[in-house]
Amino acid sequence: MTHFIPWGWVLLFLPLLGLQTLAMVFAAPWLSGLVGRVAGRLSGVSAFPVMGRWQDIWHQFRRPRLQQEGAQLASIACAAALVLAVLGCALVPAFTLAVPGFPAPGLLLICCVLVMALVCLNIPCVLGGGLGAVQGARGMLGAFLLLPALVPVFLLCGARDFSDFLATVHGLSPLTDGAPFVLAGVALFLVPALAWPVQDGQLALLAGPERAMWLWAADCVQITWVVLALDTAWPGSLALPDDAGMEQWLSQCMLGFGLWGAKLLLAAVLLALVRLVVLPPLRRARVRLVSIFLLGVLALQVTWPVHPFLAEREDTSVSAVLQDNSQASAAGMEDTP
Repeated sequence: MTHFIPWGWVLLFLPLLGLQTLAMVFAAPWLSGLVGRVAGRLSGVSAFPVMGRWQDIWHQFRRPRLQQEGAQLASIACAAALVLAVLGCALVPAFTLAVPGFPAPGLLLICCVLVMALVCLNIPCVLGGGLGAVQGARGMLGAFLLLPALVPVFLLCGARDFSDFLATVHGLSPLTDGAPFVLAGVALFLVPALAWPVQDGQLALLAGPERAMWLWAADCVQITWVVLALDTAWPGSLALPDDAGMEQWLSQCMLGFGLWGAKLLLAAVLLALVRLVVLPPLRRARVRLVSIFLLGVLALQVTWPVHPFLAEREDTSVSAVLQDNSQASAAGMEDTP
């Protein structure tokens, strides 16, 4: 890990970062449509088309907006949610990691961005009044409680950059030393899996571009949580820049892009299976928070003996002891006549 960033790496990484953001943003409605399609097939009812979410979003962009009381604040909340969701798509690595020395966000920053996006998504529900306001308030409370529930997962990753953490566990097997990180990834996966989509009747204030931004932001938040969980569970599919050269890194990025699509297909099936279990909103929030906390604590307990920071501390202590012993032996040789 060098602190100097060659210009060639920067010129290649920045376009790849833009490509990753665009790929996640445009794949988000497709993932929601695929989840609805698979859930419909499994339940035996008329399935929603895979591209139906995209059609709904573009249809809403062409519709006129509603002029109601509180519509302006709801429009601002939808725009803020979309901006935060796109920012989350840019922060989470999908098929490659940041080059050594490039500033990368931590897991706490990523989760804070996603939680604030969830809060903004629930503001129009609260402004609509009625039953939607109650469920929107519960959704905001559940979003705020996510950060305390994810504290064990934060401790597991440590205070380092998220890309640095993924590079550390890049070579671990999911069945042996990487098993705790799979548990942490499952804990993160429960966030979008148990977040039931808001019904149409709860968004009375939204129509036209505001509703399209809300739908798009919700899909982007979902795919960001999914990719974050999949990266934590299986970081070995990410392209890791090294001294092998840029050509090999680009070939690894292409392979990682294909594996990213395969992981999204697996996540869509799991999301569809989870959404077939009907739970009331309050019980669903309880199950989500308790499951995340228990899985995170279990992962932390299992991985504590092989924690990366503990390993670094042991290496530092061993080197310090060896240095002290060498200095003591050298001083003893000088004292001997």
